[in-house]
Amino acid sequence: MPIIGTAGHVDHGKSTLVQALTGRDPDRWAEEKDRGLTIDLGFAWVRLGDEVVGFVDVPGHERFIKNMLAGVGGLDVALFVVAADEGWMPQSEEHLAILDLLEVAHGVIALTRVDVADADLVELSTIDIAEHVEGTVAESWPVVEVSALTGAGVDELIASLIDALAAAGPPRDLERARLWIDRAFAISGAGVVVTGTLVDGSISVGDRLQCFPGGTVRIRGLQSHETNRDTLGPGTRTAANLVGIDRSDLDRGTLLALPDSIGMTDRFLARLRFPPRSGNEISDRGAYHIHLGTTTVPARIRILKNQEIPAVIVTTTSSVPLAMGDRFILRDTGRQHIVAGGTVLDPLPKPRSSSRDVVSLSSAVLGSPADRADALVAVHESIDVDELRRSSGGGAPSSVVAIGSTYLSPVAFDERGRELGIAVDEYHTGYPLRPGLPKSEASSRLGGNADLVTELVDADPDLVEEGPVVRRRAFAVELSVAETEVWGATRLVLAGDLAVPRASNLEISDEVLHALIRRGDLVRIAGDLVLLPDQVETITSGLSALPDGFTVAAFRDEFGLARRHAVPLLEWFDAQGLTRRDGDRRSVRR
Repeated sequence: MPIIGTAGHVDHGKSTLVQALTGRDPDRWAEEKDRGLTIDLGFAWVRLGDEVVGFVDVPGHERFIKNMLAGVGGLDVALFVVAADEGWMPQSEEHLAILDLLEVAHGVIALTRVDVADADLVELSTIDIAEHVEGTVAESWPVVEVSALTGAGVDELIASLIDALAAAGPPRDLERARLWIDRAFAISGAGVVVTGTLVDGSISVGDRLQCFPGGTVRIRGLQSHETNRDTLGPGTRTAANLVGIDRSDLDRGTLLALPDSIGMTDRFLARLRFPPRSGNEISDRGAYHIHLGTTTVPARIRILKNQEIPAVIVTTTSSVPLAMGDRFILRDTGRQHIVAGGTVLDPLPKPRSSSRDVVSLSSAVLGSPADRADALVAVHESIDVDELRRSSGGGAPSSVVAIGSTYLSPVAFDERGRELGIAVDEYHTGYPLRPGLPKSEASSRLGGNADLVTELVDADPDLVEEGPVVRRRAFAVELSVAETEVWGATRLVLAGDLAVPRASNLEISDEVLHALIRRGDLVRIAGDLVLLPDQVETITSGLSALPDGFTVAAFRDEFGLARRHAVPLLEWFDAQGLTRRDGDRRSVRR
């Protein structure tokens, strides 16, 4: 169901024209009727041609620009109204800027109140309109002379609207239902009801939706234009009866969407477009509001310098739900006028975004969710799977390396592989007697992802993951000539008898000592006690001569050991399962 939205200066006849087209008065509030001024959004509908069309009537007064902006999201066609007896006015300019920045491509210009303007004034207003719309989205829109009071031109206006609707085509369906709430109220006996324009998907009675911000709700009932419906599709004016939330928790600006289908952010990267004839006047120091969907949030901006495409980092005072491709309006609250329109390029940008990032994302933002996902992966190099799905609008990238819950671009994966190879080589050079780079250290150098280390090793035929380390396949621990000579002398010292000196007293470096232990040339019994393998074998073989229930002293005397040797040796045999301790006595496991 397509949506037509009005735009134009205050008191140029927007609401009167909608009533003439639909037979319904879009002004809902008594104050609006008393003042003859649209203050808030109004809604009406009518069948035009073969389909029912919804109308969103927006206020034209500059004091209610926030309400106007809340109504123009999700429009298929704009009905731009200019009064023939007054011509182009300040809010005409601002409303056209909004439509242009939101790229509302299809519309009709209604030159109203021709019944109270003479032919010359009508002609002047038509010329004035042509001058102001030049270079904007409205440049090719037809201008239809109409009087809502006499009915003159209404049929021609309807025909032009039908043509514009046909040119716009059916509302897009990205299968990710989103409903920006423009009204929320309670009905006795029914509960909470919200209204808005459904975009990008379908919803049905019984569906569970998430409030952004807020919790989860269930749809108890649906209506469109006062007709009960089981399911509603994109582009539909929707009223939803919700269960699971209080009216006080909902207001204009809340987004209803499928659970976990979109992320919240308070910092995002966006490209900008400026209103025609604006001079692109924008500053980091200004005070701004962003208007997104039906919400309005104070924001700061940081202009990215030296960009081919005007781009900013926007920081909002509170988190908003955003995905790549979402449109917003930037309004200067000090000067009180529209300064730019924006398109979200990255809802969760890197600390520093380059010119290349902006160009790449700008090219992809007009593509499919998959195109957007590919661009985000390429820019971030590494990104969480769920974050990517939410940011891209449900896109699945075409070429990535999946590491657990993280996607890496092929370029990033290759670069991480090079980093790991360099780290392993540096470790082999710095510690030639160690078996390889500890995986924990490798993981830390690559961002703390242990699974990534395994994947990189599997992808590199020159690397081997061996126990807790990563090494080059061709690497082997080899003692130097000098170290070999020291080891020979040390072996002679140890081989003298079983009462060996403390390891710390041996004339050998810790690096060589640990290398010999890993190689099996020495057996570490305790922190400061090492033995030769044949010494351990001698003692092991001699255990069988000991009676059951032998003491430490008996063991010590049997092998001619000091107590400082006997106690750690027996504890080592206990751990090896060769002896069993019972209090102060032990038995050999036969």
